[in-house]
Amino acid sequence: MIDVQWLVRDEWNLTHIWERHGLRPEPVEAACFGDPIALSSYKGRIVLIGPDHGERILTVVLGVVPGQPGSYYTFSARPASRKERRFYFEQKGHGES
Repeated sequence: MIDVQWLVRDEWNLTHIWERHGLRPEPVEAACFGDPIALSSYKGRIVLIGPDHGERILTVVLGVVPGQPGSYYTFSARPASRKERRFYFEQKGHGES
């Protein structure tokens, strides 16, 4: 279980997430603060897979911010792949929508 209390963003990651993946901060926050599945990733990063405010499932890559408990830097966010969506719905106990 991961306790995300604060997402740290800067101009680089806001631009990257918007230009590369077409996502604004609000859906990313919804995916992180809603009902995500957390997975470990490389370099100590965490991958969250969760729903935004609408029908989409997003994949968000976070890193712990040293010295700031509950704060995570948002490295990337994108619409989840078919495999990630299937995994999310399997973990939540219902089929993919």
